[in-house]
Amino acid sequence: MGVKVREKSAGSGVWWLFIDHNGQRKAKKVGTDKKLALEAAKKIEAKLTLGDMGLKDPEKKAPTFKEAADLWLHGYIKPLRRETTFERYSDMLKRHVLPTLGSTPINEIARKDVRELLLSVRAKGLSKASVCLVRDVMSGVFNHAIDDEIIEVNPVLGVVKRLNLSRDKQEEVEPLTKEEVGLFLETCKQNRPEYYPLFLTAFRTGMRLGELLGLKWGDVDWNGKFIRVSRSAKRGKITPTKTGKNRRVDMSDQLMNVLKGLQTQRKREALKKGHGVADGFIFLSREDEILSQNTVRNVFKGILRKAGLRDIRLHETRHTFASLLLTDGQSPVYVKEQLGHSSIQMTVDIYGHLIPSSNRDAVNRLDETQPSATQPQPAKIEKA
Repeated sequence: MGVKVREKSAGSGVWWLFIDHNGQRKAKKVGTDKKLALEAAKKIEAKLTLGDMGLKDPEKKAPTFKEAADLWLHGYIKPLRRETTFERYSDMLKRHVLPTLGSTPINEIARKDVRELLLSVRAKGLSKASVCLVRDVMSGVFNHAIDDEIIEVNPVLGVVKRLNLSRDKQEEVEPLTKEEVGLFLETCKQNRPEYYPLFLTAFRTGMRLGELLGLKWGDVDWNGKFIRVSRSAKRGKITPTKTGKNRRVDMSDQLMNVLKGLQTQRKREALKKGHGVADGFIFLSREDEILSQNTVRNVFKGILRKAGLRDIRLHETRHTFASLLLTDGQSPVYVKEQLGHSSIQMTVDIYGHLIPSSNRDAVNRLDETQPSATQPQPAKIEKA
């Protein structure tokens, strides 16, 4: 038994370890630092000696994929990510991965196992985006196991690309027109007036639903005419915004007047009940509780039907806000700041087709700035 340090090619300056143990030989390149090579040799010799004397710790049994997934979900995702993310990942694993690979030791799962599982998920009729989400969740579990030194390789890497299962291109945004927004709001005012301030805020600020429901009166700056967006609400729980960053969104005159009217109404109601509204939430149910997102979505759909408008998601109010600003000639940078996008590239990727790409008057002005050019003359015709 022995571990030797030497240059594989004399004079090369590159040091190698040559290990001879129990009839097996192995060479390992260390690098150009001889001191580092000598230290590595000592450590390897110590490990080999302890192994021969029976003092080496027996190899731990690798956990099953389900056990590794539980460690990832509860040790990493739950404390660091949003609760909805934890629930979505847990559901994906429970429905699509654990029935097949849950009881398999994580170090025995090969690339072919991952490939076959993703193909079976795709065969169920799930979209490419859903298949990619299954891939991402599995990859997270394997990467966590690598960090815990349970496995050395992530078998998920590269599988989706080889199967041509990359996410579908983003669907084209189809926002409402200015006239359709007006029709929706008028219908809301007539049929569900208690929701009018909420939907007007949605169309005039482009906030996400959770951000709307998380607004408090203290977030409104009446003098500066803006709203500070710093939290989100879902299922009665308050969390940071989707990006984790705060932002300011401007208020139109109409929106400010409507919100002032709502605040006055709340103060009157509070006085009747014998308490104040100080810094309470702006949009509440009749029971003075934070509105349910599903309730708001259902009311939104009902108003669409009442107004005779096409069926769209409530999130389209955000797209509508952005599209109306861009088609009106506002800067994509301004729209990016109002929406709270992490980068201008995201704004351009989603709404690039709505940004005016040409202005014929501007092009014509280029001609006016140039000196008059000599008009081209017809070519002379040679006489025979």
